[in-house]
Amino acid sequence: MFIALLAGIRTITNIEFRKTELNEVKRGKKKAYYDKRTIYSILDSTEICHIAFNHNGKAIVQPINFGRMGDKIYLHGSYLNRMTNAIIEAKEVCLNVMVLDAMKLTRSAFHHSVNYRSAIIFGSVKELTANQEKLIGLESIISHFVPSRWEHCRKPNEKELKATKVIEITIESASAKIADIPPTENKEDHKLDYWAGTIPVKAVYGNPIPDEFMDDSIGVPKHILEFVENKNNTS
Repeated sequence: MFIALLAGIRTITNIEFRKTELNEVKRGKKKAYYDKRTIYSILDSTEICHIAFNHNGKAIVQPINFGRMGDKIYLHGSYLNRMTNAIIEAKEVCLNVMVLDAMKLTRSAFHHSVNYRSAIIFGSVKELTANQEKLIGLESIISHFVPSRWEHCRKPNEKELKATKVIEITIESASAKIADIPPTENKEDHKLDYWAGTIPVKAVYGNPIPDEFMDDSIGVPKHILEFVENKNNTS
């Protein structure tokens, strides 16, 4: 239903977010990126983000799956979900994603580190209340989870839509930080007899397993097989 819309909005021009006190990377500035192409590619490479919010005066971080269309991020939750209620009340949110690419082991404990891709997002929050808006947000989440999945599952009914809060986050500021270099350490440590090097890290998506109620005549759909193959080729 909304496939053409999704495809069109995902086309991103290489526009940079303006550096401010909020989003500017202070340490490791050479690792910093502010262009949308880089930031959105990191967002699109993972299914889970972490949301920071305040609940009864306590700082809390919660992981949740999400969807993205252009400068919009979509979340969903029940009406009793404290995270969605908190960010709606605050009208703003900060979220983060991070992909671990390698562990870097050095001869000295001090210089151990990792290669990674991370993005931090600051945005304004709006609750979607019209069913048509909710469906767009939910399709974004499902399509981000597994591309083309929206066309291969039952759509939410009226009762389910009524029970679900859908949140739209407009990205107003963001930055990315990428580390992709070999281990570094003091030259004098090179003479020490400790192993040093890099351990690459890669997520592996296994073969799809049908649930116990699946009709044996129904094979694994093409979009799922393609998703697993693409993930294993790019993770």
